[in-house]
Amino acid sequence: MNAGSWVMFELPGFTTASAGTAQDSLDALRKATATSYFKGDGSLWVKLVSVGDVLGTQAAPASGGANLQASK
Repeated sequence: MNAGSWVMFELPGFTTASAGTAQDSLDALRKATATSYFKGDGSLWVKLVSVGDVLGTQAAPASGGANLQASK
């Protein structure tokens, strides 16, 4: 993914995120420029923002540069 590319997910029933910045509304989440999350209405909303292609090695392949774990 190119740096700044992003994707948003609604995760019903999830409550916590392992990374990112907490946002106080869904609108603030939409406007966020870094990986972030918002908890509301029984769902966890997450926005993953790519930092750009990360060069990989044989031991660790390239990734899109964004990562987050969610839990219930």
